[in-house]
Amino acid sequence: MTILTAVDGETVPSREVEQGAELAEAFGVEHVVLHVMPQDVFEEFRASASGSSSRSITTPASYGSAGDQPLRGGSNSEYSVEDGERHATGVARDVARETLDDPADTVIKGRVGEPVEEVLLEADRRDARYLVIGGRKRSPTGKALFGSKTQSILLESDRPVVTVMFGG
Repeated sequence: MTILTAVDGETVPSREVEQGAELAEAFGVEHVVLHVMPQDVFEEFRASASGSSSRSITTPASYGSAGDQPLRGGSNSEYSVEDGERHATGVARDVARETLDDPADTVIKGRVGEPVEEVLLEADRRDARYLVIGGRKRSPTGKALFGSKTQSILLESDRPVVTVMFGG
C-alpha cells in the first residue's frame, strides 16, 4: 500500500506533499508523489519538437528543469511520451525536493494524459491507501462555471481522498 500525492507543480512548497509524507510515516507505507503532464501540454511540446510550431514552449511548473534544455521549434527530434513522463517526473521531483527535508524515501512518478484519469489509474496500480490532492477555495459561481479536477477525483475515486485546501 502507498499514499499517493498528486501535485500540479505550481505551488512550492506543497502542503499536499507535506500531508502525504505525514500520512505515509504514520501508516508506515510508501509515499508516492505524482505529477501528470496534461495531454494538451504534451501535444504543444510534440508540435514544437517536430517543427510544426515556430514558437518556443514556455511552460508552468518546471518542465524545462528535468535535465534538458527547453524545446525550440525546428528540432529534428520527436518529443515522445517517455520524454513527457521524464519531464513530469522532474516536476514531481522538484516539488518533493522543495517541500520535504529528506525526500530520499519518496517515490517520484510522472505521467502524461488527462490528469484525473491518470491520478486514479496510478492509485489503482499502487493500491493507494489514500489519495492526497490539493484544492482551491472558490466561490459558488466559480464552482458552477468551471470544471474541477479536485471535484472529479473526489467523485470518481473508490478510495479515501484527503483534500488540502488553499487560496481564498
